[in-house]
Amino acid sequence: MPDWDSGTWDSGFWDAPAAPPIFPTAPKTKRKTNRRTMASNPTPDNADVLRALADRMADGCHTHEAAIGILQNTEAAMRAAITALSNAETDAGVKKNAVSTAYADLLAADEAGTTTINNCKLRLKQVLGERWSAAWEPTGFPDQSTGVPSTQDKRFTLLDALKNYFTLVPASENAGMGATAATCTAAWTAFSDARQAVSDAESAQTTAFATRTAATDSLRKRVRGLINELETLIADDDARWEAFGLNIPANPSAPEPVTSVTAAALGNGRIEVSYPYATRATRYRIETFITGVDTEWQNKASAKDLEVILKNFTAGQVVKVRVTASNDGGDAAPSPEAQVTVT
Repeated sequence: MPDWDSGTWDSGFWDAPAAPPIFPTAPKTKRKTNRRTMASNPTPDNADVLRALADRMADGCHTHEAAIGILQNTEAAMRAAITALSNAETDAGVKKNAVSTAYADLLAADEAGTTTINNCKLRLKQVLGERWSAAWEPTGFPDQSTGVPSTQDKRFTLLDALKNYFTLVPASENAGMGATAATCTAAWTAFSDARQAVSDAESAQTTAFATRTAATDSLRKRVRGLINELETLIADDDARWEAFGLNIPANPSAPEPVTSVTAAALGNGRIEVSYPYATRATRYRIETFITGVDTEWQNKASAKDLEVILKNFTAGQVVKVRVTASNDGGDAAPSPEAQVTVT
């Protein structure tokens, strides 16, 4: 029981202002991702699909961004990212082709160098004998052999050695046989230039591929960012989701049909099938019908990309191909059919 007569009770503590209550601070949490939106509108992995979707989303921004209040991933931002990836894709293709050209030029230079080495070998056999001996040592032929080296690096080095040998021993030259310091110098220089061109082309290709990867990542972030932005600005059942080429999260609808299909015979019983992006599609079912063999369409493959290679057909078979776009909302109508004769 309290002692009402004690000095403590009369000390004034009873009517002193009470200390403010202390409440535990709630931990900060990240905003939860709307799983329904993520599932209905996944970000494409394939760069071609990504660009096609981004273009539809940019169209949606053009029509609705002001009314909806889109501030971060605007039409201008989306189109800049699309253009950056488009340019990067083109540049990567150009650089890849340059590598192929550089290797073709290197092969030609190597073959020309091999011809020069053979000419020099025939001349030197007249001077130094058929078999390798110490007399052959200054010529630079490697591995104690008079044969043409089996590797490109050794052929390249041998041309340089032969150039030096004929410069120091001009009596061994024979212009009619194409065995001179000048011919070796020309072959070695062309070879060296071709090797350097390959190195330069490969370096440029590596840079272009890195730029393309960065541009793809940037566009993917824009696409995901706009989806997240829409999630905060419009309801899950708002019909305007479809204006951006997206599914309505609360009520996913089937994608639009694939509008065309191309089928090409690749040989060895293979068929390359390609098709354009279908709005709201997240996957594609590829079906085939072999004339005179099948009685119904066969499910041959499922893909997220816009092309696929089908295998294990027999040469001479006439094959019809169609593609059906799908998502969590269902299947679209099948595409028009393409027909190809297998080789």
